[in-house]
Amino acid sequence: MSEYPVSLNLTGKSVVIVGGGRIALRKIRGLLGSGAILTVVSPEMKEDIKNLVNTDNLSIVEREVRASDLQDAFLIIVATNSIEVNEFVIHQARDNQLVNASHQADRGNVSLPATLKRGRLIISIFTGGASPLLARKIRDDLSLKYDESYSQRLEYLYEKRLAIKCKNIGESEKRRELAKALNHALNDVPEMD
Repeated sequence: MSEYPVSLNLTGKSVVIVGGGRIALRKIRGLLGSGAILTVVSPEMKEDIKNLVNTDNLSIVEREVRASDLQDAFLIIVATNSIEVNEFVIHQARDNQLVNASHQADRGNVSLPATLKRGRLIISIFTGGASPLLARKIRDDLSLKYDESYSQRLEYLYEKRLAIKCKNIGESEKRRELAKALNHALNDVPEMD
């Protein structure tokens, strides 16, 4: 499968996670804070998933998945250990729906990367389903280099960029000022006003 990386704004979108185990929990945790309306469907669920109810637009349905559970979903995540259930979900999905098949990456049309977030900075690592463990290791290694200070650095750069774009100066001068701001942000953690 040839993939094209993209970042999705899930605010207000319906996301259905089919499965209630360890993988489903990991996917749910990655979606918390995305603004999506999350629904988890599974006859059995880890207690950690149940404890997340009433947070961040998350609801659970404790039963086998039905076709009607999927019809309005923007994104469907298949995370069960049942080949029959996984295949049922994949076959029920419509062409305009995004499907992540945790059990077999090439069965879906969307891969979910290992992701590192630092405010506006988002670093995603894909391995095309070859090794999610390697993707997570690379993400964890990068988290040491790109620590929490990058959230503040990027906010500073964002504010500087907005201010510089409004100036009545030539493009080359704007580029010089942006480069100067970048140099400052990388060498010092800027104070925000």
